[in-house]
Amino acid sequence: MIILTKENILSYIKEHVPSLQLKEPVKVSMIGEGDLGEDVEGDGYCNYVFRVSDADGHSYIVKQSTEQLKRRGRALTPTRNRFEYEIMELRAKIVPQYVPALYLGDPENNVFIMEDVSNLKLIRFQMNKNHLFPELAKQGAQYLAATHFYTSEFYLPTEEYRKLLAHFMNAELRVVMENGIFLNIFGADQYDPACGPEFEEYCKSIRFDPNLEFQRYKLRHLFMSKSETLIHGDFHTSNIFADDTHLKVIDMEYTFGAPFSYDLGFIIANIISQACSASVRPFDTETHRKNYVAYLISLIEMLYTYYIQFFFEYWEKDAKLEYKITNGYKESLALDILRECFGFAACVNFSRVCGDMDTADFDCIKDNTLRTKAKFASVTIDKVLFEKWDSYNDIKEVIEDIVNVLF
Repeated sequence: MIILTKENILSYIKEHVPSLQLKEPVKVSMIGEGDLGEDVEGDGYCNYVFRVSDADGHSYIVKQSTEQLKRRGRALTPTRNRFEYEIMELRAKIVPQYVPALYLGDPENNVFIMEDVSNLKLIRFQMNKNHLFPELAKQGAQYLAATHFYTSEFYLPTEEYRKLLAHFMNAELRVVMENGIFLNIFGADQYDPACGPEFEEYCKSIRFDPNLEFQRYKLRHLFMSKSETLIHGDFHTSNIFADDTHLKVIDMEYTFGAPFSYDLGFIIANIISQACSASVRPFDTETHRKNYVAYLISLIEMLYTYYIQFFFEYWEKDAKLEYKITNGYKESLALDILRECFGFAACVNFSRVCGDMDTADFDCIKDNTLRTKAKFASVTIDKVLFEKWDSYNDIKEVIEDIVNVLF
């Protein structure tokens, strides 16, 4: 297996993709060479990712997986790269507007080459700067609804669906989420020491409350056993590039069979954290703050609403007849997705916010007292969602509970 470096990557490209004519001078950089930042959050944390750009303005991303994670050094199968390339190919057929163009898949060396979409920006860091994305809810929901519906048994022939699930079993990466999201505090299982002992005790009171622990285990079992579709698996705000009109999704190596609701819950968890951060971090005016927090809360509602809208547009057009003619099926499915996605949002958010790993949504707040206040609010919302996720009947009820914590 070739190990790519900045020194040999051009010869690799010339040999494997001669159609990519790179005009000198060519610049090669490795994403995430320095401190943790936007590039690392995007895709340079676990993998070796290179940006190759030429004098004509063409730019490509070359991604290689090895047997050790780049940042943490733990062992993890390098074949995740092959699965990522294959699922990107599949999703590009479903929603080409939201997937970077692909130029090479090399399973022998666990390498693929794709379009560089850094003309867009990672939405997490733009949200930290209080930027609004007017099309994010609609585009993000359409990406999820389309890729979910068209890799589900509602659409695919049953045998093809089963083969797809078996192919993307992805057992080694599944366990990262099964344990890190539902059982432990994601990362090193340490509480954020900067927030002080009171925060740790509050997090423990939620984590080890018998009823809330029961809810987490219920949600874990749902995640592990309810294989409705091929999910993205890591659909957070550092894996989405966007501007005011365009959106591209990256980092798809966590693809496997899971509930429709999981990806939606994952991105909503990130928006919850953003809303809590925005409720305390500096703004030019208090009106600006209130408007931005209101935007983030509306984004949570619109992500669910648009997801359901798009999903059932595809349903009406392409679902199997036996499902379409069954009275009440759509309504039951929509309710399941509503309840589950906010249960999963609580699990995802809680596992990230409590811990001591870098969380850019909160790390952008320099005043530790304010930062701690924001994290308290975030885990309080998680507590409410743990308590109520399986009793919600309408998205408005969830939004009301979130607003009550923030205001």
